[in-house]
Amino acid sequence: MKKYILILLSVIFVSCGARKVNKSEIVEDKTTIETVKQTDSVKEESKTEIKYDVENCEVEVTPIDSTKEFVVEGKKYFNVRIKIKKKKDNTLYVKEDKAVKTSQKQSNKLVKESKKENIKVVDKKEATNWQFKLAFWLLILLILIRLYIKFKDRLF
Repeated sequence: MKKYILILLSVIFVSCGARKVNKSEIVEDKTTIETVKQTDSVKEESKTEIKYDVENCEVEVTPIDSTKEFVVEGKKYFNVRIKIKKKKDNTLYVKEDKAVKTSQKQSNKLVKESKKENIKVVDKKEATNWQFKLAFWLLILLILIRLYIKFKDRLF
């Protein structure tokens, strides 16, 4: 049993190793929230205008007898046939419709950005030549101590 423990201890002290670990973890989280608010308003205006200018003047004088004189509104006429028709109609019809449309758009944009970064760097150097020599001498020293303990009664 002691031999196995001695061999195990010698393997532990003599082993060499090189370890290099690069662990990098980058997590990016980007959240975008956009709200749009739109308001529309329509304003209608209607205007109607009707205007009448009516002017009628009808004069009709038709006596054809030349012996008699004819009097109309203080004027004397002899053997006359007069027809005067004045008709004036200024009808004005104006209809005006106005519609005003206003639109307003508001937008809010919210961006949340979170960044998480984990970096793990482990660098274990390889055993160099002097470390091997040191381990070898320690192993020899342990073997000598073991032999001394085992054979000390026979030597002296």
